[in-house]
Amino acid sequence: MGWQRFHDFEPAREALWIPPGDPRLVARIRSLWEFSARLMGGRSGPRGIRRFRTIEEANADRERWVVERARALRAERLQSPSSTPR
Repeated sequence: MGWQRFHDFEPAREALWIPPGDPRLVARIRSLWEFSARLMGGRSGPRGIRRFRTIEEANADRERWVVERARALRAERLQSPSSTPR
């Protein structure tokens, strides 16, 4: 993909849009999923259906998972000398 120069935000935003049915759409989605998997280190979030009585319980559960995942990533990166931040 080449460089594009924009003088306004609106044309730049429109350039990101791929209409439904465009053959490039599948490749774009695949690329985004692969990028997401690399960011997550091959792990996903909690699996299965989870039920909560309140939105507060759901938010607290998500917050616990995010904190747990951040700690695990930090520990992995501290153990691996090749993954130093740039």
